[in-house]
Amino acid sequence: MNKKETVQIPSYAIKANERIRWSDLDAAGIMYFGQYVRLFEIGETEFFRALGFPYTNTQFEDLGVWMLRVNFSCDFHSPAYIDDVLTISCWADSIGGASIKLRFAVERESVILGDGSCTIVSVDRITKKAVKIPDALRSALESMQLEKS
Repeated sequence: MNKKETVQIPSYAIKANERIRWSDLDAAGIMYFGQYVRLFEIGETEFFRALGFPYTNTQFEDLGVWMLRVNFSCDFHSPAYIDDVLTISCWADSIGGASIKLRFAVERESVILGDGSCTIVSVDRITKKAVKIPDALRSALESMQLEKS
């Protein structure tokens, strides 16, 4: 822990706040490492909502794709404690033909506690085979990076 952070959060990152609850803690009284999956999911949900593709809508059904997670990684730098208010940042690090690599950072008062990534692949809803990211989604992803960088 407390290793030097090298994560640079871009200006176009989408941010969300979340407070650490009793149920988030492990026996040592710090946030259980598995909670980072939940925090990254919050970031991802808000990211797609900001793009105009909220998970509460039928947007992905209309596009004919599922967005499947195929990779997840996380580096831990410093612990979080009960009642901490954390800021979760999410941004598209790279956009491939069928995949998107999302990056995440979790901060408390501008100190990065953990960071990671998740690779998501666009697949056909019926065959579950990788397909190109739909044009509408690709356009939204690219415009977010250009508009806010």
